[in-house]
Amino acid sequence: MNILEIPRNDYKLWADKKLERFSNKIDDLIVEINNPSSLTKPEKTYMSNIINQHNIVFFQIDKEATDLKAAIKIMGSQIGLGNYEIDSKSDDDGLTEIKIHSKHQSNAEYIPYTNKKLNWHTDGYYNNNENLILSWILFCRTQSESGGMNKYMDHEIAYILFNEAYNNISDLMLHNTYTIPENTHTQRKAVDSPIFSFINGKLHMKFTMREKNILWNDKSQKAASNLKNIVNNSDEYHITHKFTEGQGVITNNVIHMRTPFTNLEKKNRLLYRLRSKKRMEV
Repeated sequence: MNILEIPRNDYKLWADKKLERFSNKIDDLIVEINNPSSLTKPEKTYMSNIINQHNIVFFQIDKEATDLKAAIKIMGSQIGLGNYEIDSKSDDDGLTEIKIHSKHQSNAEYIPYTNKKLNWHTDGYYNNNENLILSWILFCRTQSESGGMNKYMDHEIAYILFNEAYNNISDLMLHNTYTIPENTHTQRKAVDSPIFSFINGKLHMKFTMREKNILWNDKSQKAASNLKNIVNNSDEYHITHKFTEGQGVITNNVIHMRTPFTNLEKKNRLLYRLRSKKRMEV
C-alpha cells in the first residue's frame, strides 16, 4: 500500500497484518510438487496463498523430471510467469545456469558466477523501467558442499520497517534515487531508478548494497543508508535456507543474498534461474 496516498489507518491495518502473519519457518513456506509439468489445483492454490502473503514460496519436486529445464519452464507458465529476460548467459527461453565459471571465461567477473558472497539486492536493479524484473524462479540441480546459504527478506516488510522508523519514504521513490552509470563494455546506457515504486498497485523494489559503480541522489543518500541498516539488522524478518537438490524458490523479486560456498569435489553447484517481467499469478 502506498503510504503517501492512502489514509494512515488503512496503511496501519495492512502493515500490522503483514508483520503478524510473517513466518521464517521453511515448513510454512514450502510446497511439495509431484509433477512440475502438471501442477494440481491444490498445489497451485497452496503456492498462491503463500506467495500472496510472503512474496516468496519454496517448492520441492518429489520425483525428478526427464527434462528438468523444460519442466521448470512449464511450471512457470502455469503460475502466470513469462516474458523472461533473455541475455548472453541464458538459453533462448531465458533459463540461465548459475554455476562457477573458469577465470578465463567472461562470466567469471560477475559475482553470481563465482563462489564469493553475494550481497543483498533485488534482481534487475540495473534494468531500465521498460525491463523490470518482477519475479524469478531459482531451482537447485546440484548443491554446494558447504556454505551457499541464501537469505531472503520480503521487500514489503523492508518498506514497512522503514516507514515505522522514518517519515521520508518519498526520498526513496524519486525517479533518480540512484543511478547505475553507463557500461561501455556491455553497451548498457546509464539507468536512473527509484528504490520503491508501485507497478499495477503492487510494491516493487530495485535495490542493491553495491558500493562501486552506483551514484546516489544527494537527497536520497541518507534514507538509502538507513534502509540498508534496516535490511542488515532485521534478522527476525530474514528467511534463511540452503537449497538441497530438487528444491527451488519462486519470489516476487524479494531482497536476497548468498553466503560464500565450497563446491563438492568434481561437482559444480548448479542452479537454474528464470527472471520474469510478470508477477506470479495463480
